[in-house]
Amino acid sequence: MIEKRYQIFISSTFRDLIDERQAVLKAVLELDHMPAGMELFPAADDTAWQLIKDVIDSSDYYVLLIGGRYGSLDEEGLGYTEKEYDYATRKKKPVIPLLHKSPDNLPRERTETEPGTWKKLEAFRAKVEKKHTCVYWDSAEDLKAKVIVGLTANVKRHPTVGWVRADNVPSDATVREVLALRKQIAALEDEINQIRTDAPPGTEDLMQDDDLHKMAYSFTARPPRGSYADIMSYESTMSPSWNEIFAGVSPVMINEASERDLRRAFHKHFEKLARQDLAEEDGLRDHYISDVKFSENDIETCLVQLRALGLIKESDRKRSVKDTSTYWTLTPYGDRMMVQLRALRRDPPAKRSPGAKPEVVAAETE
Repeated sequence: MIEKRYQIFISSTFRDLIDERQAVLKAVLELDHMPAGMELFPAADDTAWQLIKDVIDSSDYYVLLIGGRYGSLDEEGLGYTEKEYDYATRKKKPVIPLLHKSPDNLPRERTETEPGTWKKLEAFRAKVEKKHTCVYWDSAEDLKAKVIVGLTANVKRHPTVGWVRADNVPSDATVREVLALRKQIAALEDEINQIRTDAPPGTEDLMQDDDLHKMAYSFTARPPRGSYADIMSYESTMSPSWNEIFAGVSPVMINEASERDLRRAFHKHFEKLARQDLAEEDGLRDHYISDVKFSENDIETCLVQLRALGLIKESDRKRSVKDTSTYWTLTPYGDRMMVQLRALRRDPPAKRSPGAKPEVVAAETE
């Protein structure tokens, strides 16, 4: 990992904050960053002010110290420190504002004596306090510690471009190697995603898709009301395709399902398919069908087959120690297959009748 250093612009009045600026400089250097400031180069003309703006532009963070003085003014009556602050905020530089706790209690030589200038200082402090969460200090030692904390937090919270040593900059060969590796990683990720959403290798010889699976079941048929025939028990078979089986139970595993819920979904779906078959039987057309039962062995076979086809898998979601149940979920491939089987498709344009009225059919009641 390339080690970065950051340029820190230190903005303040000068003569009243000499010790405090030294404390901030030491804090910045101890953090292995680069301090920058223009206190010895007042922005007395446009050329000097342009230089200050250039240094702020190239800096990563802006540290603002406010003590008891507002400082010298430009031609429009704005203090240079406030002018630097306004420019830094316009440039969206991360600001670390450090305000003296009690500027009223500072010695006279370190505060403003003119009422008008003092009001400007108060207004400047209020503007900064309104826009930022400020840190307050009362001594140079206190200030140094708070600068270290504030800068460390800002570097972590608002990382910027920073600076690196020239000998740490990757060479052209290294850059090309990194780009080649990234391209290789991207290709491998695409391959993995393709594998995850395709049928697993080795399943070509397994029954799947439209292959039929013969299943035995039993049921009870009650004759229509008014008939004196006995209630009879029957045994029959049905042969759904594996697509029919999976399409019927897959939605219950979209988030995941316990094995108990999954088995219940198998039974419910198979009963539905059986009733559809029995509705076509002439001898049972008017009978009431009940107690449709399937072998647990057939349920086991279906569960194992869907797992072998790579459509479902045991969920690896963490649970409490007391929960010893087995849970099942769809694989990425299973999810794709479910969508293909269950998603509604539009009719071809020629078959649509936008102006046709819907057909209303009375529902039968048992």
